[in-house]
Amino acid sequence: MRIPRPVRVAAAALLSVGLLTACGSGGSSSSGGSGGGETDDLTIGISYPTANSPFWKAYNDFIDDGADQLGITVNAVSADENEQKQLSDVQNLISQGVDGLIITPQSTSIAPTLLRAAARADIPVVVTDRYPGYDPGTEKDADYVAFLGPNDEQAGQGIAEALAEAGGDKFLALGGTPGNSVAEGRKSGLEAGISAAGADLVQFQAAGDSEEKGLSTTENLLQANPKGSVNAVWCFNDNLCMGAIKAAKNAGREGDLDFGGMDLTPQAITAIESGDYTVSFGGHWLQGGFGLVILYDQIKGTKPAEGVVKLDLLKVDKSNVAEFKSKFIDNPPDYDFTKLSRADNPDATADYEITLN
Repeated sequence: MRIPRPVRVAAAALLSVGLLTACGSGGSSSSGGSGGGETDDLTIGISYPTANSPFWKAYNDFIDDGADQLGITVNAVSADENEQKQLSDVQNLISQGVDGLIITPQSTSIAPTLLRAAARADIPVVVTDRYPGYDPGTEKDADYVAFLGPNDEQAGQGIAEALAEAGGDKFLALGGTPGNSVAEGRKSGLEAGISAAGADLVQFQAAGDSEEKGLSTTENLLQANPKGSVNAVWCFNDNLCMGAIKAAKNAGREGDLDFGGMDLTPQAITAIESGDYTVSFGGHWLQGGFGLVILYDQIKGTKPAEGVVKLDLLKVDKSNVAEFKSKFIDNPPDYDFTKLSRADNPDATADYEITLN
């Protein structure tokens, strides 16, 4: 099952994004040239962190929807959380003659290297999810078209504040992989949220982003922090929290802890319904599909009105999980990508907003 899409995304600065009625899709095409406004037979390469995640599956599904409608061939390659593999993947995509790239860097440090490789080949790049450390137009030898990603500071702080509202005041925290903007941004949000709530961060541990790492890291944290010493577990993402919940259950401590994370995976929604999971933030799997439209527009000669867009995310907890399921899962809307392009629709506006309304 695909993760559903937010009910409304308004667009007013980068590209026109409105919730539209279901539409037909175009056929895929083979690779063509990389510039000059030509859009026949486009092939776009996608380099993303890992295939071992429901979130990244949803990200690629949404790109595929847009590619089908716009007549674009997509070649998506997982980096398997390995920087050197990602560099080799991107070099291979370039050598295959792709017309553009959508890249989610494995880390901030590898991003300039990936972008330099594309710039040397005169291939436009949209960066998603993980900010490369500098804005478009500021590094000419490693330039890129635009960045789209979550507002990680806002999400990290929101998770902490939701856990504090549920009664948490002594936090364990499982962070992402150090060295990328996503992990650092969410950690900054965590610290701001704990400070605002007057809570204590008892122990922070960088864990990565898989359920297995969430399980093993939480097992160690619970051994180091006995019952009564902590009451909330903040997680970098839902995968970590699913592992953390398993560890707490195995230790007989699930009733003493609240859990919060990010991504709105199907497992997270089920856990919120059952009462195992307090809160999750998400909706940003949309970034890949929107990035595809921006790249399409760039190749057609229409530059984005804004180079850096950070998406504020949807909060789902026990109070609105039924509404979320009704609007996102049971009756998910479809986007008409043919109407999102600013190149094809000059009157399109762009101000991202992800809501349940």
